Amino acid sequence: MNFSYVEFPCTLPLNTFKANFSANDVILPRLHDKSLDVGNGQQTRDNDGGGRQQQRPNQPESLRHLALDAIIANWNDNPIFEVLTRQEDRNYILAHLDTQLPLKLLSARIRDDFFWRRCCQQRWKPHHHSNGLSQTQPWISIYMQRHLQEFIECVETCDYEREQMQAILNICAPYVNQLELKYLKPAADGRNDHIPLDFILSNLPELQTLRLTYATKTVGSQFCLGSNTLSQKDIITLSRGLSQCHELWALCFHSTKLESYQLSFLARALDKGCHKLTTLSIIHCAVRDAGIKGFLSACNKESFNTLEVLDLTDNRISSEGAYVLSCTMKGLSLRKLILRMNPIESDGAAAIFSLLCDLSVEILDISGCSICKSITKLFMQLIIKHKSLVSIDISNNDLGEEFGKQLYKIIGFNKILQYLDLRNTGISLELRNNIKGVLEVNKLKTKPYLKTIVKNM
Repeated sequence: MNFSYVEFPCTLPLNTFKANFSANDVILPRLHDKSLDVGNGQQTRDNDGGGRQQQRPNQPESLRHLALDAIIANWNDNPIFEVLTRQEDRNYILAHLDTQLPLKLLSARIRDDFFWRRCCQQRWKPHHHSNGLSQTQPWISIYMQRHLQEFIECVETCDYEREQMQAILNICAPYVNQLELKYLKPAADGRNDHIPLDFILSNLPELQTLRLTYATKTVGSQFCLGSNTLSQKDIITLSRGLSQCHELWALCFHSTKLESYQLSFLARALDKGCHKLTTLSIIHCAVRDAGIKGFLSACNKESFNTLEVLDLTDNRISSEGAYVLSCTMKGLSLRKLILRMNPIESDGAAAIFSLLCDLSVEILDISGCSICKSITKLFMQLIIKHKSLVSIDISNNDLGEEFGKQLYKIIGFNKILQYLDLRNTGISLELRNNIKGVLEVNKLKTKPYLKTIVKNM
């Protein structure tokens, strides 16, 4: 009797197996509870709960599988993987190895994407694998980033120890290029200090994207006012850490109230260390006009010359703040500017339109900014003269039907604009559809790379 069955690779699609292998000669491992019809009306199924197909009647385990099981059982003491020459044997190890073994040992020996995907699926629910960071990356990076995030978010400030943090960073840091912290626990001593991030950020040399909030997840019995704000110590340690993030190109700071002096610290830190920064998002942080002034006062003419995307959503910026922005941002190479949900009103919008004359902005979002029909003339001039705008969102502003009629008359002169959001502006649906029909012509004529830009943004 022949016991030398071929182990079916878990990473191979089932249809590929059906086309190239015989079901009678291949042992199928457990994978997403799938089964395969072997041709006699029965299906091969995993019934032992250990990830292996049920054995055929009166057929003992093969010597090969007994040896591999012994390797798996003793893997913590003798982690054999690279020395296995057969890919089938490696596949068997990857499909059955315990994912709860020490992380340091697993990361040093195994880089296979299938194994780390299995680790993620067994440790977290599927919807927890993804976050606000959208870059495609290996599963080992996803696991390490999620592991580091979970530790930082759950550790109590009073329990934080640098030695313990260093041990985790030694394992995770080489794989961490994106990090999202959705909440941080404040200290219960009344000062509301959070875990210091300077040591953590300075030990992540590959970090490219950081999404950060100082909010709390639950109220708890020790909740006190101010726990969702940065303390003076927090901004000092954060700034010190950001100044060491030399590979950082995207920073999103959200849902945390920021004072003007804190924004000055933040600007100096980014200017000092983040020379590759292309995306800066400060959203739902209530920075107000004073915060904008504090941030820009710490900058010089050479600051943020690589910045392409600026998102200041919902920061209570008025027309005064918009004017300050228009006066200090003329030297930037912005491609995307978002000011939605800020009450800049028509005066602030006029200042932004004047800024656009000096910038090659492709995407502009000024939705929900309390703009009224007094901006009609300046907006029409923008539509006619600007040569780079591909998308404009001016929805949720009180513009009126007359604004729409004048826009329809001149929209055909713009051969670049493709998207114009006019919802909830007082313009009738029929008129909005007519304007949209004119822009459809631009979409057909546009170059493929412009479609890619709008889609990615």
